[in-house]
Amino acid sequence: MTQETPDSGRRAESAGGSHSVFETPERSETTGPPEPSSPATQGRSRGRSRGRARRGRRADGEASRARLLEAAGKLFASRGFAPTSTRALAEAADVNLSAIAYHFGDKDGLYRAVLAHIVGDTESSIMAAARRLRAALATAGADRAALGRAAAAFLREMLGAVLGDERLRWQMALMMREFYEPSAHFQMVLDARIHPLHDAVSELVGRATGRPPTAPETRLLTAALIGQAMAMGAARVVVCARLGWDGYSPDRVRFIVETLVPPMLAMLGLPAEAATGEAGEGGAER
Repeated sequence: MTQETPDSGRRAESAGGSHSVFETPERSETTGPPEPSSPATQGRSRGRSRGRARRGRRADGEASRARLLEAAGKLFASRGFAPTSTRALAEAADVNLSAIAYHFGDKDGLYRAVLAHIVGDTESSIMAAARRLRAALATAGADRAALGRAAAAFLREMLGAVLGDERLRWQMALMMREFYEPSAHFQMVLDARIHPLHDAVSELVGRATGRPPTAPETRLLTAALIGQAMAMGAARVVVCARLGWDGYSPDRVRFIVETLVPPMLAMLGLPAEAATGEAGEGGAER
């Protein structure tokens, strides 16, 4: 029996159609009636139809799952987990209520999937920058100028990702909720994203300060560096209100990055010239 996805009920499908009179097969005394299809031909035709139907249902299911992840993430970020009903989640994603159970088991399973989705989204941006940082540290040795260049490149990338990616706005808001009131899934976020990111930056901080990467002072300074970048994203409304901006344009993001990177390097005692970037004289476009 073919399984249907929960939101297939939202889509009324019709089959068949009409033929033009010019396409209607005609009988004639010379040609006779059309030959009936063989059982093998009929079987292949039915198999192709079932395959197309399965692919269509699979595409619908993947689309409804993606809509649920996006809609649920935004609602969890703005309202929190407990006040957000499953009905509100289904309506925001334009799916049947049963789609939540079908794809995620329950609301808690959907919440965990949203957190895992955020972790995956940062893999190609923030975590890619962390990997490049570790590669640069491997060749920098004790050269402080090289350490400064590696640190400046990483900080620019991290700040650029946090400030320039619109999707991170609701993702960061949700992560802030998770930090203030950790759920049962916080350990997954800690293991999959926080520890790997902090470990990479701790290696930089330890190299710059001469302390072991696992020293308490190193880990605190690491948290302060990363926290500065995250705060600029979380405090977007405050920053824009104070500066009279209507948002973070690309020019404004560059201005923020080039303003903040030198003092962040100074926290590590690394040369500020490594932070020289592309910010124009007079700062960002107003």
